[in-house]
Amino acid sequence: MPAFSALVRSFNAMPTSVGLKRGYLGACWAPPARLELAHKQAIYDALRAVSSLAFGADMTLYWRDRAAGGYLDKITRFYFIHSEDDRVVGWTGYHRLKLAGRTCLYLDSTGVLPELQNTGIMTKLFGQFLLGELLRAGPYGLYVSMRTENPVVYQSFYKVAGERNIFPSLSAPVPDKVQEIGRQLAAWLNQSDKFDAPSLRVAGAYDNLDALYGELPTCDDDAINTYFRQHLRPVDAFLVLAKLSSPGTLLSIAAKRLRTPSRKHARATSPL
Repeated sequence: MPAFSALVRSFNAMPTSVGLKRGYLGACWAPPARLELAHKQAIYDALRAVSSLAFGADMTLYWRDRAAGGYLDKITRFYFIHSEDDRVVGWTGYHRLKLAGRTCLYLDSTGVLPELQNTGIMTKLFGQFLLGELLRAGPYGLYVSMRTENPVVYQSFYKVAGERNIFPSLSAPVPDKVQEIGRQLAAWLNQSDKFDAPSLRVAGAYDNLDALYGELPTCDDDAINTYFRQHLRPVDAFLVLAKLSSPGTLLSIAAKRLRTPSRKHARATSPL
């Protein structure tokens, strides 16, 4: 994989830079659709390489399918994370959608290299763009959504949104409004036929991959790990929806998490 500076040097649209932790930077294209075709292909090639390292599995077919579906032409913001020594070490991005009358950010494929997982680098980036989107959304707040089978991803947003504002809940039914947002999101993902609204489960969400993880991830909450094991097969996922409405609360919880990262190793990545 080329160095980040060499990768983007000839691009027709340069990214804006976001400072993260420990000297790492986020490079943002908003939107990446303005990039020329050859430059989009260079990003897909880099994504294939870095995501295969992050997941411990060959992601070639995954990114071939995503490229064919116009991933970079549709996403609202795309980020590469790179280091001071010019390595591409992670990526993320999101779509800004209107679903059931509410602003919904769908977090698309996300990950960092194993040695940087649970270091707070991705949390710092999320905190920055979620604050901006909360301010943009106004008094109604917004929903953050993701398709994942990863308990670590769920736990991160559980800590941000709180138990009453994340779905599926470990102990309560999914409200009708959230089910409708889930239905519209599943339709947008072309997975309506695989989606069960009351559970927010997508059966066979990853059936285009032989194995999503080299080793199944776990978080440091046994109740969350058990819930995921009981309700999902290896190729299934949840459409997780977290309701956010307070920039102050978001900053407070994100800052606390950045000060005390989890010490338990887990692959905090997801193709979503």
